[in-house]
Amino acid sequence: MERYRTKSAVFALLLRHNQEEVLLQQRFQTGIGDGHYDLAAGGHVEAQESMKQALVRELHEELGLTVKPADLEFATLIHANYGDDTVYYCGYFVVKDYQGTPRIAEPDQASQLDWYSVHDLPQNLLWDRRRAIENYQRGIPYDEVGWHN
Repeated sequence: MERYRTKSAVFALLLRHNQEEVLLQQRFQTGIGDGHYDLAAGGHVEAQESMKQALVRELHEELGLTVKPADLEFATLIHANYGDDTVYYCGYFVVKDYQGTPRIAEPDQASQLDWYSVHDLPQNLLWDRRRAIENYQRGIPYDEVGWHN
C-alpha cells in the first residue's frame, strides 16, 4: 500500500513599517483564486527542497528578490483541508532581509503588487492567507483548518 502524501506550500510575509504593512499581489490567470489578493510570493515545495529553499526560489521567481535562507524567520504553519481531498501543509515565513526591489516578475500570474495595512486588508484576500497573518500577529505557531474534530 502506498503511503498518503500531503502537499506542502510556502508563503512569504514581507512586512515593513514596524510590521504594520504587508506586501500583497492580486492573482491573475492562475486558475485558482483569480482576482483575489494573495501574499506577495509563495508556491509549492518541490522534491528535494526544504521549505526555506522553496521560498528563496519563489521570492526570486515571483518578485525578483535575492534572499538567503537565514533571512527567513518561521511565522506559522497551517495544516489545511480545503475539501475534495486537497490537503496542504502551508508554511509561512517572515522575510527579514532581501536584496532588490519587489516587482511583479511573473506578469502572467499577478496583476497588482502593493503594500497594505495589516489592520485594513483587502476584503478579497484569500481566507487562509488572512488567517496566517492573524496567526503570526497573535503568536500562533500551528493551526489546523477544515478538519472535522
